[in-house]
Amino acid sequence: MVNEEKTRIMIKVAKYEKELGEKVINEGRYYKTDYVRMHTLSAVLGISTAYLLVLVLIALYNIDYIFLNFVTINYTRLFIEIFMPYISIIIICVLISNIYFTSKYKKDREEIKKYYTELDRLGKYYTDSRKEAADDTVTGI
Repeated sequence: MVNEEKTRIMIKVAKYEKELGEKVINEGRYYKTDYVRMHTLSAVLGISTAYLLVLVLIALYNIDYIFLNFVTINYTRLFIEIFMPYISIIIICVLISNIYFTSKYKKDREEIKKYYTELDRLGKYYTDSRKEAADDTVTGI
């Protein structure tokens, strides 16, 4: 006979798996600091790559000026003009991504706790059914 409560729990578990997705459930295994650092680092890497590509495009656009004035360019001023905006962008990126991924971790963690609670309830049904099957005094007739 079908146990209705067990079926309801299985439906809830399947619903959580579908809504949360495998990625969120797997990321729930990380510690908070590791999760935030990993995503912050990936954001910094992405912004650094984009900044470098923009610098390359600007350099290619001004390549003839660079070749003509190679000796007269003030490289300390150029270094400051290139890296001060980069450093400020990275600081802002780190702050925003820390705030965002910390809140995302907390929200996902609450949903994952509900998911694991339902899994525990489902596991109890399976252990109870094994105990009943192993008990020789219970007859199925």
